This record gives sequence, C-alpha cells and structure tokens, in this order.
Amino acid sequence: MKEMSDDGFVLRLEMLRKVMLEEGIDAVTVALQKNVSWLTGGRSHVNTADILACCAFVVTREHCYFLANNIEARRLLEEEVAAPGFERLVELQIWPWNSPQERGRLMVRLTEGMEFVRTDTELEAVFLRLRTEVRPEELEAWRTLGRLTGEAIGEAAHKLRRGQSEFAIAGLLAQECWERGLEPIVNLIAADERIFTRRHPLPTAKTLDAYAMLVVCARQNGRIASATRLVHFGEPAPEIMRKHQAVAEIDARIIHATRPGRSLGEMYADLECFYREAGYAQEIRHHHQGGLTGYVSRERIATPGDTYRVEASTIYAWNPSIAGVKLEDTILVGDDGNEILTGSAHFPTINIAVGGHSWSRPGILVR
Repeated sequence: MKEMSDDGFVLRLEMLRKVMLEEGIDAVTVALQKNVSWLTGGRSHVNTADILACCAFVVTREHCYFLANNIEARRLLEEEVAAPGFERLVELQIWPWNSPQERGRLMVRLTEGMEFVRTDTELEAVFLRLRTEVRPEELEAWRTLGRLTGEAIGEAAHKLRRGQSEFAIAGLLAQECWERGLEPIVNLIAADERIFTRRHPLPTAKTLDAYAMLVVCARQNGRIASATRLVHFGEPAPEIMRKHQAVAEIDARIIHATRPGRSLGEMYADLECFYREAGYAQEIRHHHQGGLTGYVSRERIATPGDTYRVEASTIYAWNPSIAGVKLEDTILVGDDGNEILTGSAHFPTINIAVGGHSWSRPGILVR
C-alpha cells in the first residue's frame, strides 16, 4: 500500500518544522489518523471509526520519533510507512501493548524540558492547511484515487438489480471499492421514496423497485474522494428529470465558480443564487453543499459568511441536491482551471455550458 518516497516524508516533515519555527513551537505530537496518514502517506488505522491513529509521532526541531505498540510496529514499518530508509529517518519507540500507559510516559519523556509542546488537535488550523495542499509529488495519487472511485461506483451502478435490498447494494458498492484497494468509509444507499426523504440514507433492508441512489466516500492511504450516482429502471418520471437538470446546472456552476481567492462564504452565496435561479430556493436549507476535502470527507463545509479562501492545488467535493436527486464528484482546483477526478466511464452524462466551458455531469443511468 505504501507509495510515498523518502523525499515525500522528508518534505512534509520540513513543512511541519517550518511552521514550528515560525510559531516558536518546540515539539508537536501527531496522533490523529488524518494527520498521521498525511505525514506518512499510508494507512494509520486498525478501526476506521477511531479518530486516533494506531501509532503516533513526536516531532521536535531536531528529532522525529515514531511511537507504536509491539502489535502494530512491524506491520506499519513494512506495509504503511516503510519507504526505503524510513527507519533511518525516525527514532523508533515501541511500547508493549499490555502497558498502554507507557505511550503517555514516552511522550512526556521525549518532550521533557521543552517549553512549548503542542498536539495536532491544538494545531488543527495549521494541519488543515498542510494536509489539504496537493503537492506535485501526490498529484498522481489523487488522480488514481479519483479514477478508481469513479470506476467503483460506476460498476456498482451497472450491476445492481431490482429486488436487491439497500444492504445488498451497499455490499456491492463496498466490494467494488475493496477490489480496487479503496476503503468505503461512507456508503449510503437509498431506494425509491427514500431518495426523496433522506439526504444521508444509511442503507436499510428496503428493496429496490425502480430508483436508486449510491453515495460513496472512498479512502486510499488517507486521501478521500466522493461521488454520487443515480440509477433508474425504466424511464424516470418528468419530475425527476426536471430536478436532475436543475441540480446538474447548479453543480456545474459551483464547480466552475470554485476558483482561488474566493471565500467559502462567497461560494455559499453563489449556491443560494443558483438554487433560486433554478426555481428551488428552499432546497439549500435541507442539506449541506460540500466544500474542501482531503484527508477527511469534508475538511471544511461551505457556510454563510465563512472567510476561508479557496486555494489552487486543493481538492473540493460539492454535493448539491433537490429532494429526489443529488450529484457529487471530487475536483482538483488548478491555477488554470478545475479538473473532475471521479468521472465514471460508460456512465451517461449531460454537458452544461458555464462561462464558455462545458462541464460533463453524471446523468441518470437508465437500466
């Protein structure tokens, strides 16, 4: 699973130490999954529901300590953070699994005498900036993740059958993800009327008659891509098609508007305008619209008045919805334009012209 080179790890370490020097910080403990995965480029969990990683780092201005218990240490070193020479770049601190208190003692000892010690939780604003900047060396990893996510959800959409339960469809989507080395950390399925009433439809035993919505947030080595697809057996009702056209236009317009320098508050105001002009002004109130993504499915959601600004080389995932219809893809914001990462080959699309550019948005797969 490991893909990051020594240079990648060293570069991220240097980025963190640069901030430490600027802020006068003597040491930082890095223990959250999202930040450990960012630092190492590998998986840092055993239980996906845990916020904390199964290992940790203590980074000082001169040293980098890698802390893990004796269950995880060798696996992590050989399969997740084992870039050639990694063990020369860090000082290993392995503690026995049956003495969990030893982890805390190690952190105290390694930072003893230091005046300004901070955790990655306390430095969330710093780590948010660090982990959401797509560096050149990880561009290919993001494009691969996007392509595989689009493939997985597209294949699942083509394979589902009428009469399957939402649980079974979720299993099908999960299988398509796992076969591509992706962790389906969010797997939402709605059938028929549930699409009209549930914006976050955890799967149930309900069986599919004619209409299905599949939603996935797929993770690979910490990075997360999101996508939504719609499937209908037989021609969809005119109401569904009207809503789909409206959401596609909203989606294309917000993708086009996601440009460096604009604030998330401005983006939200744009969305309010887009919904109003589409004739569905109140729908924005029923679900969040997405926003900045990265090592969390949404690193920061667009809300009214938010001053956080879009930057080039960052990843966004918007998910506009009108009751019964939702669209979602993951994009890379570039200096010269945006790139959709999660397209699904062999999936129907509609083209929406915005500002002289034509954006291809997912259609409804009619089976």
